[in-house]
Amino acid sequence: MFNQAAFGEKLKNIRKEKGLTQDEVGAKIGVSGQAVSKWEKGECLPDVYNLKLLGRLYRVSVDSLLETEGDGDEKIVQTIKIGGAVFEIVEKRETILAGKIVYEDETTDISQALEAFGESLRQLALNSVIDPVLPINDIHLSLNFWKHGSRRGMGFMRETATEKQPEGTDVFKMPASLFIRAYTDRETAQLLSKQKCEIWELFAYIRNYFMPAHGFKMAENGAQEMEAFDTAEHTTGYAYMPVLRI
Repeated sequence: MFNQAAFGEKLKNIRKEKGLTQDEVGAKIGVSGQAVSKWEKGECLPDVYNLKLLGRLYRVSVDSLLETEGDGDEKIVQTIKIGGAVFEIVEKRETILAGKIVYEDETTDISQALEAFGESLRQLALNSVIDPVLPINDIHLSLNFWKHGSRRGMGFMRETATEKQPEGTDVFKMPASLFIRAYTDRETAQLLSKQKCEIWELFAYIRNYFMPAHGFKMAENGAQEMEAFDTAEHTTGYAYMPVLRI
């Protein structure tokens, strides 16, 4: 049963973790600070539109915001700020991803394979996923040695609640892992001396600079790098890098 008071308390705790005041949150999503206060006191609930805006502002899924009795899909265990950029260390439980894996083989390199798997095929694969987890995000999954211990590939996936998928749909079970998560906002792009940045550029920064400086190394537990997009145009999104603490 949904607990409105617990939901409000969760909103307050997340806001404080992000270092924002109620007025600042209101200004960023276009409501009054008083409205934010009422949500956090459990006096009323944000509508669907404002709930989505809160999720984007706090960089958590709407599902995670609404989950008040369990731990949710992701648990933020540490936040590290570099200038205005925010890097979150998150514990992510085992998840199921479904869609299509594009393989490289002895005759085709991965870039050629991806080019051959065009946008129409990609959307067909994504739209075929049964019971996707909301909010629906397109995930580009970089798979290293996923099959038979030797093949690499790129997957176009969505998180789902079930392994039972249509014939021809690839299913990948992502093991529970610790991840570094970063977002392609302006503040993060400025670390790369840019106004905008791609997710793959964040991976390079995380791997070459962030991890050595903060005591992390790549995980070897089967977890994979993910690009999770929060816009249909794939203009912004999150970089997920599976890691272990040194």
